[in-house]
Amino acid sequence: MLALARTLPGRVLIGVDVGMGVSSGFWELVLADCESAPPQDFVQWLGGIDPESGFFETAAHPGHWSVRRPWFAVRKGSGGLTSFTGKTGDNLHRRLAAATTAKPIFAVSGIPGSVGSGTREIWRELVPMLKESRDFAVWPFEGDAEFGHAEHEILLAETYPGLAYGAVLANDLPTARLVIAKRNDAQRVEACKRLAAANWVRRSRVELPNLDLAQTGEDDFDALFTAAAVLRCAV
Repeated sequence: MLALARTLPGRVLIGVDVGMGVSSGFWELVLADCESAPPQDFVQWLGGIDPESGFFETAAHPGHWSVRRPWFAVRKGSGGLTSFTGKTGDNLHRRLAAATTAKPIFAVSGIPGSVGSGTREIWRELVPMLKESRDFAVWPFEGDAEFGHAEHEILLAETYPGLAYGAVLANDLPTARLVIAKRNDAQRVEACKRLAAANWVRRSRVELPNLDLAQTGEDDFDALFTAAAVLRCAV
């Protein structure tokens, strides 16, 4: 993604559908665990992680879980998830997760809708980049979503497609969250038709090439609606 962004003119916003940040309860554990000067924010903390320390390994048992090994696989049976999430007062839930019923970002497997595996891979790739001089900023910890960053032309930001559906299809903003079963072919097709006919799309003369890709695949569907939501905020 970064390689492609570097070939594009002007400022570039890269949206990633993975967690970029931690819950306040987890952050308290991070600060309490510091043996030296505490990190100022998530980006500084992530950049200071040693990839060889075991941080990215999976804790299979709650007793193996710690702020230095936060990724976990949910065990079968009652209490499998809460035995891990109960490690913090906020159940490892960021404010976004609490508002959208999203799963904890550190859960890599064992429950439907877990997002930890994808988040972990992105973090693993970011760690060495954050240790060096770089040409991108990580929002909201660096830069500004509207104006970018004074020193960087590329802005990396977390997106949540589930919040984009309503923002794209509503007649007026702000609006309530809209739930679309993106795995359902008929619902994807109907949503794409509504997008193409939306007043703001026609008014702003927005072009929607390759709309058929979003109708046939859920990943392309999410990518389209996320990009459309960002665009609507800008036009």
